[in-house]
Amino acid sequence: MKRVAIVTALLSALGISLLSQSASAATYAIGSMNITSGGFSVDGFPDGFVAFNYIGPDTNLVGGYIGSGGASVDNATPNPSRIVGADWYGLPMNLYTASTNLGDAATPASTYTGGPVPSGSLDNAAGTITMDLSSFFANWGDGDYMLGTGRNDGITSAMAAGTWDPATHAYTLYWDSKAIGPNCPEPNGCVSHLTLAGTASPVPVPAALWLFGSGLLGLFGLQWRLNK
Repeated sequence: MKRVAIVTALLSALGISLLSQSASAATYAIGSMNITSGGFSVDGFPDGFVAFNYIGPDTNLVGGYIGSGGASVDNATPNPSRIVGADWYGLPMNLYTASTNLGDAATPASTYTGGPVPSGSLDNAAGTITMDLSSFFANWGDGDYMLGTGRNDGITSAMAAGTWDPATHAYTLYWDSKAIGPNCPEPNGCVSHLTLAGTASPVPVPAALWLFGSGLLGLFGLQWRLNK
C-alpha cells in the first residue's frame, strides 16, 4: 500500500490521477468544442424558437475569445468570424465571446463587461456538461447585447448546463439570460433562453505520461518481487 501511495503521489505531481482512486476521475476539462446547431427564444416576442442558421468555421468555445463583433451582414455574405448567426426580425445576429463588448453604432466598445474565456467541465459518469459563458454577446441591429451567464439578477443562469454523451461526445447546453442592450435596457432587459449543441471533447492525457506512469508501477512491482 505504501508503494501504491508513492506511485500515486508521483503521478499526481505529473497531473495524472489513477481512475480507480476516486470518483472525481469522471470529471474532465473541455479540450475543444464546436457548435453544430442551437437557437434562442425571447420572452414577450411571438417568434418562438429561432434557430441559428449560420455556423462559422471556427466555433471552438474554449481556449480563447471568438468573433469580431460589430459587423452586421446580410444572408448572402455571412461573416466568417462569427461563432453562430441567426436572422431575427429581418436583421442578422452575430454571436461572439469577449471580455467586454466589442462595440457597434449603438453601443461603443466596453459599454458592457463580459467575462473570462469560456471554460467548462464534462462529467463522464453523470453525462453532463457545465460551462462558464459569461463572455457571451450578440450583435444585432448595430448594437451589442449581453447574453452570457453568471450575472446575479434573479434570471440569468449561474452556468450553462446540459447533457454530454461520453461515447459520441455530443452535447446540448441550455441557459437563461437577462439580455441587456439597446432595445433591452436596464433594469428589466429581455429574458432570453439559449441552446447550443455540437460535440465537446475532454482534455486528453498524453500517452507518454500514461506510459511513464505504467512504467513506474512496473518498477515498483519488480522491486516488490525482488524484496520478497
